[in-house]
Amino acid sequence: MALILRDVTQQFGETTIFQGLDLKVEQGCFCCIVGPSGCGKSTLLRIVAGLYAPAGGQVLLEDRPITLEDGEVGFVFQEDALFPWYTVEENIRFALRARKIDTSLWKDIIEHNLEKVGLAEYRKYYPKQLSGGMKQRVAIARVLAYNPKLLLMDEPFAALDSINRNMLQADLINLWEKERKTILFVTHNIDEAVFLAEKIVIMGCRPGRIKQVVELNLPRPRNRTDAEFCRSRRRILEMIESQTPAIPNIGRV
Repeated sequence: MALILRDVTQQFGETTIFQGLDLKVEQGCFCCIVGPSGCGKSTLLRIVAGLYAPAGGQVLLEDRPITLEDGEVGFVFQEDALFPWYTVEENIRFALRARKIDTSLWKDIIEHNLEKVGLAEYRKYYPKQLSGGMKQRVAIARVLAYNPKLLLMDEPFAALDSINRNMLQADLINLWEKERKTILFVTHNIDEAVFLAEKIVIMGCRPGRIKQVVELNLPRPRNRTDAEFCRSRRRILEMIESQTPAIPNIGRV
């Protein structure tokens, strides 16, 4: 197993965000986490990244505790988080410097990863000169540059229009099929989860718990209009809706 969570619990003050989470993610698996707002999906991702310490339990990467400093985990946020005063290649260079990658390798690494995301000709551009989708491509290239074993993605395409979102989903799958990195991907979009994932983790809330783990065996490339794709999407949606607290009917005032 690439990633193992054992009885993971998190609290903020008196509030229990989630408790008793157990999860195993296989090496090279594309795993999506879905569930109602407030169930702790993004918090869980930050615990796996080492940004937060859990209140209890263990998080193991290849049977070893994850540390923020080891460089084995990459994180792509919902916002691109690029430095606006750096060019595209300088943003990637910053990540290589932070991870203490041998400087003699920088040029080839930057070139290789810009080619991966189709942005080689934009290396001298600043973030303000790029579209939202291009910025996220740079963010992905910056993380891939130091070759993490585990890639965490927190709704990275949520702010994009549907056309760019679909294009980036397809590009991400192409990258994943070539490199087979282990990916843990948080999304509220069920269509996105079914398009991307081999495994979908469905969380419930108050406090957050893993309610279902669904293995998807849909062939690739996946067609969003295919009958089996639509059935899978409907099944996941029904599972999530069963975990979402009903909004009380307060009547008219």
